[in-house]
Amino acid sequence: MQDNARRLGHQRWLHLQLFELLGAWAADATLTPEAHLRPVFAAHCHHHAWHAELIAARLPEIDELATQALTVPADAALQQLVAQARAATTTADRVAAVYGEIRPRLLAEVTAHLQAIDPRTDGPTARVLTLVARDLQADAISAG
Repeated sequence: MQDNARRLGHQRWLHLQLFELLGAWAADATLTPEAHLRPVFAAHCHHHAWHAELIAARLPEIDELATQALTVPADAALQQLVAQARAATTTADRVAAVYGEIRPRLLAEVTAHLQAIDPRTDGPTARVLTLVARDLQADAISAG
């Protein structure tokens, strides 16, 4: 149960980061001068917000685990990727960071988590992870 809680917490944290990043890029024409990408970023940002809400509802309550431990990713490399996406100065670099690096890692984590749980005993979590994985697969874009 603790592994499940940690995985969900890490995924929730990353979805919240992507919500903030994509939302900022969607709202600011100086950050994203490519007008055709702003609505895409806006749609994807809302997907990540919804995913964070779905995941939060699946977080088990475990006395031994502090809430903070459930909202920070264990992977320092992933934290660095988020920092690089925040620091990117061009849309192409932002797209490469989020859609080329972060999103595939999140999809791999969600897929591995889905394979690690038993849908017969935790059907609601399996359903959430399946929905998230489908959205992540559909929310692909390229810099071109």
